Amino acid sequence: MVYGKDYNLFFKENKEFSNEEKINKLKQYPVGDILTLLRNIEESPREYVNEIIQGVYGCLFDKGIMCI
Repeated sequence: MVYGKDYNLFFKENKEFSNEEKINKLKQYPVGDILTLLRNIEESPREYVNEIIQGVYGCLFDKGIMCI
């Protein structure tokens, strides 16, 4: 779930988990939540590190969604 406690999980300022751990958590999210996170990234990309942004695209691709 992207909202609530996990909402700030993917921000670059959150150092509780490594980027790899964040991406592994993201892989468990449903498509709708990943798309919501992608929308948040598009609204304020400076809040996220490039590795997380690429991880979002990768997770969507793994679920059969191609982003252009």
